[in-house]
Amino acid sequence: MDNVLQEIQFIEEVENNFNIYPLARARGVFRPRINTFAEFSEKEFIKRYRLKKHTFRYVLDLIKEDLRLQTYNSNNISPEMQLLIALRFFAKASYQTETGNLPAKGGVLFFTKSVGDLHGVSQASVSRIVLKVARALASRLPQFVNWPENFRELKRNFYNIRAFPGVVGCIDCTHIKIKNPDGRRPLLYCCRKGFYSLNVQVICDSNTRIMDIVTRWRGSVHDSRIFNNSRIKEDFESNLKQGILLGDSGYACTRYMLTPLLQPRTAAELRYNPAHKGTRVVIEHCFGRWKNMFKALRPNLETKLSTAKIIIVATAILYNIRLERDNNFEDDSSESDSDNDDQPIRPNPRNEQGNIFRRLFIQRYFGNNNR
Repeated sequence: MDNVLQEIQFIEEVENNFNIYPLARARGVFRPRINTFAEFSEKEFIKRYRLKKHTFRYVLDLIKEDLRLQTYNSNNISPEMQLLIALRFFAKASYQTETGNLPAKGGVLFFTKSVGDLHGVSQASVSRIVLKVARALASRLPQFVNWPENFRELKRNFYNIRAFPGVVGCIDCTHIKIKNPDGRRPLLYCCRKGFYSLNVQVICDSNTRIMDIVTRWRGSVHDSRIFNNSRIKEDFESNLKQGILLGDSGYACTRYMLTPLLQPRTAAELRYNPAHKGTRVVIEHCFGRWKNMFKALRPNLETKLSTAKIIIVATAILYNIRLERDNNFEDDSSESDSDNDDQPIRPNPRNEQGNIFRRLFIQRYFGNNNR
């Protein structure tokens, strides 16, 4: 996973310095904790925490021992409460004041609370909890973000979309907004659209499941450079993985990476481009679902840079878990997400082998005798 786990292992211990929207609070104010499972219906729980209750319990069982290793005050915040707090941050995007309704005996209770208030813990504890939960989830990256063993099934499922043969994954990058990273040369994190970001590479399957993720690159880096320096490219170059990736025009065309034609002319080429676009759209659906599920990825991750990378990985894992166990994206599936801010790569004479492969591929599978 391109050194994501190594990054996590070497990230400094920042719990005491973690700073996400610190809010002033009057001393001595008692904040009762809500019994979330009892108070919220299944629908309300999903809306606030993005998982069904049974899936929440599954995730809790995965990481609860990690969350028991450290407590934050004399109240001993339970692993269950820690996970709820982190999920609420991932779903909402900040710790600032939120408003809404809670069911109550005899009617509805209107509230105006921060995430910390809502769960009965201090803001400082909330900040540390979010990082700890994200670390616990991110450490399980290989378990939940991986390639399946059955590549034939991958190809069959992609073929069923738009009859595009041989595809094992769709690849693209998406910009996750971050705050000004400060430090040396922060403008390196400024993307073409003018905001600070991490340019995150993802490969997904036909069901939008994330199979590979790279989070370490600055927003100014071109998608093609990220891929060219990735372990996944080495796997395809060495034939450890066999099949075709579908990418946009920001990538170079090769025997394992097919891109759209910039100027299709023949009938076969005019069939190839729509099939390519109609198949590759799953990566845009993946980004849209992922970011809608966890809105912390949309406006701005107001965390330290190292923490932002961990949160991105953690939410990718949660996304895959929900996709596998709940398979319920009615509230997330209507929107796609595509940055498309990279300049197309023009045909390069030095890449003649890739251009020839694509031309022969189009003739074989999209020619008149095959359609």
